[in-house]
Amino acid sequence: MNHDFPAASQAVRTVLERMRNEKLRDIFPLYNSDPLDDPGGAGTAPGNRFGVDGFDPLETAVDGLVGTISFPTITPEGEVAQLREDTVDEDLGLPRDLNGDSIIDDLDHSSDYVLLPIKVEVDWLGRYGQRHVEFFTMFAEIRK
Repeated sequence: MNHDFPAASQAVRTVLERMRNEKLRDIFPLYNSDPLDDPGGAGTAPGNRFGVDGFDPLETAVDGLVGTISFPTITPEGEVAQLREDTVDEDLGLPRDLNGDSIIDDLDHSSDYVLLPIKVEVDWLGRYGQRHVEFFTMFAEIRK
């Protein structure tokens, strides 16, 4: 049995639990790929890449990390990443109303989302070659 997949799954669960410990409103700027919107200043957040102990990165991993967190975003030239409802991504259930106004639009919802679709992937070089796992989830704000 290949023990890499359970270890990769555990690493993803750990990352998701760290995210879950943050306020929903902070998750996107803390874990997206754009360091310009980090809450504590540029480059201070964990970002969208992470390592997994004992996993070798692929040759294409310029940062030497194996894990990637992604959201339904676009990044217009010269701007920070925008969280978008109109993104088409079947795996993340999009397009979808992310801010709870019952309208799917083409605006940036990185400051008013109540639903946050998340994809977490791990790509590594295992004993038998390139390996990949991916998980999809959604965090939501519960309103009373």
